[in-house]
Amino acid sequence: MPSIFVIDDDKDLLAVVKSLLRKRGFEVSAFFDWNIASKALKLFKPQIILLDVFLHGIDGLDICKKLRTSPFTKFIPILVYSGFPKIEQSAIYDYGADDFIAKPFEFNDLVKKLENILLRFDIRR
Repeated sequence: MPSIFVIDDDKDLLAVVKSLLRKRGFEVSAFFDWNIASKALKLFKPQIILLDVFLHGIDGLDICKKLRTSPFTKFIPILVYSGFPKIEQSAIYDYGADDFIAKPFEFNDLVKKLENILLRFDIRR
């Protein structure tokens, strides 16, 4: 069962995504605060990170870039999401995200993106 860290400061969306991903067989750790999530990353190495771009007090793209430069997290796939689809290319090419999905998204589309990442990185389901 793949483990996913979801980081989003929208607690309602976070709860829905967490619940739906668990129903699809994912092990989900959900965080609305980057400081808590970053400490948890040191304890549990997720197989995928689902990261919102606009977090309270911090830019998710900067977090993505930071994760890419850390030896501990640089090989963990990152799926970035945002309500601003125009940042897709920048998120991938400038900040190192592995994929992007625009909000609002259909849950099945999110799952497809996650499954494609699992295949691309040869992560067993």
